[in-house]
Amino acid sequence: MSTEQEQVQTVNQAVNLLVQAAQIAQKRGAYSLDEAALLSRAINVLVTPNTETTPFEETEDSAEDSETEATS
Repeated sequence: MSTEQEQVQTVNQAVNLLVQAAQIAQKRGAYSLDEAALLSRAINVLVTPNTETTPFEETEDSAEDSETEATS
């Protein structure tokens, strides 16, 4: 996660940023084991493609962001 002045312009970017923040906090020991498990399940819901329903549509920009993250 970069601290440069990046703009969050889409829902997908906002969700990805919040997921990264939760993961960084976990690595730093900010959560108890139960809290970490709950956050992990919530993150999996957000980042795992769900074919039945999706909370938001993926745009071309977010598809490019996903490809970039996959190659990083």
